[in-house]
Amino acid sequence: MDQYDVVVIGYGPCGQMASLQLGQAGHRVIALERHPQLYGLSRAGHIDDEIMRTLDRVGAGEEFREDAVAWELYDMRNKAFGGDLLLSLDWSQVGPNGHRGHWIFYQNNLELALNHRIRELDNVEVHMDHEVVAIDQDADGVEVRYRNRNSGEERTVRAQYAVAADGANSFVREQLGIAITPGHEGPFQLVIDTLQKRAVSFEFDNGQFADPERPGCLFQLGKTHRRWEFTLLPGEKPEDFTLTRVWELLQPWVTPEDVEVLRYPVYQFREFMADEWRRDRIFLVGDSAHNTWPYAGEGMCNGMRDASALTWRLDLVLRGLADSRVLDSYEDDRKPNMQGWIDLSREIGLPCIITDPEAAAQRDGFLKAALADPTLMPPPIIPPGPVAFSRKGDPLAGVPAIQGRVEVNHQRGLFDEVVGRGFQLIATEQSVIDALDESNHAFLVSIGATVAVVAEASSGSPVVDVDGTYATWFAEHGRVAVLARPDFYLYGSAADGDDVNAIVADLRSSIDAPPEAVVA
Repeated sequence: MDQYDVVVIGYGPCGQMASLQLGQAGHRVIALERHPQLYGLSRAGHIDDEIMRTLDRVGAGEEFREDAVAWELYDMRNKAFGGDLLLSLDWSQVGPNGHRGHWIFYQNNLELALNHRIRELDNVEVHMDHEVVAIDQDADGVEVRYRNRNSGEERTVRAQYAVAADGANSFVREQLGIAITPGHEGPFQLVIDTLQKRAVSFEFDNGQFADPERPGCLFQLGKTHRRWEFTLLPGEKPEDFTLTRVWELLQPWVTPEDVEVLRYPVYQFREFMADEWRRDRIFLVGDSAHNTWPYAGEGMCNGMRDASALTWRLDLVLRGLADSRVLDSYEDDRKPNMQGWIDLSREIGLPCIITDPEAAAQRDGFLKAALADPTLMPPPIIPPGPVAFSRKGDPLAGVPAIQGRVEVNHQRGLFDEVVGRGFQLIATEQSVIDALDESNHAFLVSIGATVAVVAEASSGSPVVDVDGTYATWFAEHGRVAVLARPDFYLYGSAADGDDVNAIVADLRSSIDAPPEAVVA
């Protein structure tokens, strides 16, 4: 029986990300996908600055950006043509992770970029057209039996852990008997993806037209594809939407001379949360663990977050640098954050899909008033940061780890690329780092942490804060150092040199590193 460190079930973006991060960390991985090739049907269309930073981490960011488009402005109007403006959001800003905050893209190109990086790794095997037919586990590992869907041949592999990234209808979740808790069901939505035959542009683009006569939206999917969505009205059925009907809906914008229709499925918005994200040595990520309405554009992003949150934990355990109890915090870390995104996406979506004219008029009146006086708008839901693995009581636990431009030896770029990734201990003064005792310093070395002082050029620091990003952030928060996790969230922060030792010691205790793993 072939032996692996991890078996990944499902090779969509979340399974790819888990396979890639584990493979780049040096672990032996087998990924199993039931489809004969990359799925080829774009679903996701938006990522944020955190996921862009994650793509850079695995070396896929540059290829991804060749086709992705930075999103400038998000508008909501009450008609697609000549409608009144109801909401306008400036999305041109750089986010805390050092990239523009919002990007629109064609998912096939994302999967290709990830696949190219995976195929460079000798320690990651990918088996397409192979479906898992059985999964079992014992105290020492997981056994997975899978079938070649072409030949019918079956094989069994064994791994220390398994990651189920096999989608909303997860076979693994069903086999484990893990229940799901459903949330709100929404309407049916027609999704039309197209390939541009020639350049097209519209006066109103990349936003929602919340028209009660036919709610919908239109977006670029990168530089060469476009998407339209239309909410089905009461009494309409999915089977009503033939290709002929699709072209009738697209006619105000484009003709067959402008675009090729690639797909036009009808989905129903739904929410659910798996009651368990872990069963001993088997973990759920992505849609196998949760499902959300699409309006925040964060469904796939959260699957990527799951993969990142899980893989750094698995890496430490597989390398013998952490006790397996570090895995216990995975679900508690991710679940509250995911519930926040589910609630936010529904909050965004509900005003967009109103088909009752009177309710739509009331909505329009309120949103127009809020445009004139933004204080009328209630504060949005803010998904909580991951704090299950953090220093308890730390005011910055779970906050996104800031990334700015730095310069080292005349090389300029974002911190991760120029200085380093993994756990990051970042301070603004050398004396803070010098305060680390020998044992804590040895521990940071043992887990491959990046330790850096970032300061202005006149300080003599080898890492220069090019734009003052770090100086401004640290001053605003009144801290002298932060300790970031590999998934770009803060484990905690320090008020002074003594506190730096305290926070590193706390991390060491949380990881429960075996003494033999840390050599002073």
